Amino acid sequence: MQVKFTRSKWGTILWGVASAVLGIFMFVNPGATAKGVTVLFGWVLTIAGVIALIGAFTHWSIILSTLDLYAGALSLLFGMLILAWPEFFVAFIFVMLGLYVIAAGFSTLAGSNALRILGVRGSGVGIVLSMLSVILGILVIMSPFAMANVAMSVGGIALIYTGLVHIAQGIKMPKQEG
Repeated sequence: MQVKFTRSKWGTILWGVASAVLGIFMFVNPGATAKGVTVLFGWVLTIAGVIALIGAFTHWSIILSTLDLYAGALSLLFGMLILAWPEFFVAFIFVMLGLYVIAAGFSTLAGSNALRILGVRGSGVGIVLSMLSVILGILVIMSPFAMANVAMSVGGIALIYTGLVHIAQGIKMPKQEG
């Protein structure tokens, strides 16, 4: 059995317009977008926690209701914390990202240094790039909100591009008959 997916001309154009508008909003308001996404995630966790807690008291199984109780309580608590302090969690995510980049930079530095000791040509480039990675991680940790703005702006540019591509594809689509 062959399944064929088709998209309508106007659906593709509308999808492109929606993507481009969202991308423009992300590019123009990167801080508000980062906070908005964080708040949305907080609401999702809060609602999922409430649903899991309700499920904990409706299950007939002791194991399932206990799991739902703990998962629901944790999700509800974490969601409410995110809703209470969204800016903290935006910064927290980027501080964790910075720590990861620093750790990856030191790991790559150790590998590049081992290659240098073995006499592999071009290992100096790896050392320099590793040092740049560590410096970038430090910059991310020192200014997480600026990095969140950069990430949202880049995401906005990507959405604008994707939207324009979808609009162009929709315009070039032949009209569907029948």
